[in-house]
Amino acid sequence: MMPEITMSQNGWTGGGHAAALKLLAPSHVEGLSDTENALLAELCDTWTRHAGRNATLTAYYEAKEPLKDFGLTMPKSITANYTPLGWARKAVDMLMELCVFEGFVAPGMDDPFGLQDFMASIRFTSVLQQAIQTALIHGCSFLTVGRAADGQPTIRTHTTEASAAIWDYPNRRIKACMSICDQDKHGNATGLMLYMPERNILIERRDGVWAIPQDATPEPTVGGRCMAFRLAYNPTQIKPFGRSRISRDAMRIIDGANRTICRAEGNAEFYSFPKILLLGVSEDIASMSGDQALGLYMGRWNAISKDIDGDTPSVVQLSASTMDPHLTMLKSWAAMFAAAVNIPASSLGVVSDSNPTSAEATEAQREDLIIEARHADRDFGDSILETIRMAVRMRDPSVDEADLLKLQVDWMNPSMPATSMSADAYSKLAGSITGFGDSDVGMTRAGLSRSEIIRLKADQRRTNASKIIDNIRAGNTVGGVNVLRQPEPAGGETPATGTGAE
Repeated sequence: MMPEITMSQNGWTGGGHAAALKLLAPSHVEGLSDTENALLAELCDTWTRHAGRNATLTAYYEAKEPLKDFGLTMPKSITANYTPLGWARKAVDMLMELCVFEGFVAPGMDDPFGLQDFMASIRFTSVLQQAIQTALIHGCSFLTVGRAADGQPTIRTHTTEASAAIWDYPNRRIKACMSICDQDKHGNATGLMLYMPERNILIERRDGVWAIPQDATPEPTVGGRCMAFRLAYNPTQIKPFGRSRISRDAMRIIDGANRTICRAEGNAEFYSFPKILLLGVSEDIASMSGDQALGLYMGRWNAISKDIDGDTPSVVQLSASTMDPHLTMLKSWAAMFAAAVNIPASSLGVVSDSNPTSAEATEAQREDLIIEARHADRDFGDSILETIRMAVRMRDPSVDEADLLKLQVDWMNPSMPATSMSADAYSKLAGSITGFGDSDVGMTRAGLSRSEIIRLKADQRRTNASKIIDNIRAGNTVGGVNVLRQPEPAGGETPATGTGAE
């Protein structure tokens, strides 16, 4: 069941288990300016208003959503032990698996700004993939730039369950961001990291008082702007922080499918043991307990005595209703959910066709999802570029802004064509475009990943270097004479300029 959500004067608390986050919002923090205190109050209010909704979305993703029962036909013994459907997780994960970050590219640069080693040091690829997953669940997640203990820039990710942000509409960027970075064993927030326009500040709650730690040094921002960036799924001008992949209509469809599953469970109980109606039985048969009656029903042979009047009892079997209406309704729910989130209905485990579909038909079913993945890559890519440009500026303030603007995000092709199709397209384009076959674009079209392209080019350079060395060694000796070593001039004469091999 969902944790109970309660509102208090100081903020939102999620009951039900000790791990639920609780935030007692500070009214005023010494050391913060009036503007920063006002932003902090607004951030806490934003987190409070969205905490319940975020908890609901997480419950649906984890298949822990409560059953929305009408209380008409289903007994509590079934509703209390039903298995929720994991359709929400399927909708999120299928899109996330198509949004695969490959790296950064820039014209004329093999490793722009040395980002390959930087990303490896902070495990950026795996961390980013987790941020994309939470962005699809809650509508957005956040990337923040700060400094590590050694002074080097670092990038952190934050979920909306433990953070909040304020949008600057005129400048189309985040004005301020707050992240819960520490909590006690009861789930009470004890540490907040504030990303303000002028500086990043840590505040802690000790003995019920929020304050800036004495050993904490605020970090100045770069360019006087907040160093927090959104990863938003399907953002709009009205909702700049995006929309959840688990939409409200999708949740209602999941609720209806859960009710159908419970009704099918109840029908299956009657279908497994058809009801028997006995007419004219003796009193000892009529007064049997449930276990005794089940033993009589399941026995190898059954005997029913006559009644007190000596009449032979009659047995009438009441046939159970078929399961087909429930399965048909479940298929309808699956079709509606597939249409709502643009995924193939066959991915939900509800088979509607007896014959397997062709590769072309399967690709056509994924077309809407592929288009959605391309749009998601575009929206995510803008925020990722802003984040990485900020990190590069922190590491090297003298970096050329014109070169930074050339930086682009490289995504894996979400359509994921078959190897034969990629090879065919590659061969045709390589024959018609000069230099296409050896370019990164051509190798990508051939189906090679970015890591495979880097390894292939390194092998090519190594092979070319070996060939050059072999050619030099072969050219050093002509007819058994070393042509590179000039003979000593006779009588101390100076050799003429330009003679001899160079």
